[in-house]
Amino acid sequence: MRDDLIREINAHIDGDRAERTQHYFGICKGGYAEKDTLLGIPNPTLRAIAAKYSKLPRADIESLLQSRVHEFRFVALCILQKQYKKNPRETVEVYLNNLDHVNNWDLVDCFASHIIGRWCLENQDETILIKLNQKSSLWRRRISLVAYQAFYRRGILSNGLELIDKRIEDPEDLMHKACGWMLREIYSKVDKHVIESYLIDNYDRLSRTTLRYAIEHMPEDERQKYLKRDF
Repeated sequence: MRDDLIREINAHIDGDRAERTQHYFGICKGGYAEKDTLLGIPNPTLRAIAAKYSKLPRADIESLLQSRVHEFRFVALCILQKQYKKNPRETVEVYLNNLDHVNNWDLVDCFASHIIGRWCLENQDETILIKLNQKSSLWRRRISLVAYQAFYRRGILSNGLELIDKRIEDPEDLMHKACGWMLREIYSKVDKHVIESYLIDNYDRLSRTTLRYAIEHMPEDERQKYLKRDF
């Protein structure tokens, strides 16, 4: 089954698209995914392929997750997300055992909330996310924030803002983006007043990137108020 899946993925290789998007995924000299391989296949195609192999055995999923091929890892995570409902504990175990390979922004952003975030929400235990927030790995820290979308979609804040605050002065630009994105999520799905107060109280700590992401969906007059510090 794994070999059939790989053949189907490879049938959609688009070298031109891969070359155009390498920098976007950090798959370039000096990039955070310099040693990876990109096949240039769009996510909707990968998700459609994954749907056909939703019963892929655990060993095969782990093998794909440990590949240097970016799309193989994406499909493996798609399948894990699909398997969560029937076997959440094993799905989360596979995810956590292979965190070293969940190591690009799309691999984090597309699946963290649907796997580890969902698990923490359903089990009312955020210990894993709190620990990930303290890790040296950029991707583990990003997972710790992005996974909280599972909570925000239910209108639950819980420890989400506290973990954002711990990373608000993170040295990585990708974390500044994640902080701003999650502040925006809380604003739109949980409590806009909490975020308005947070932005005012912590204005001097926010990078411009974080601020711009956080206020992106605000009404224009509100956006300008924060951009010009007119409060």
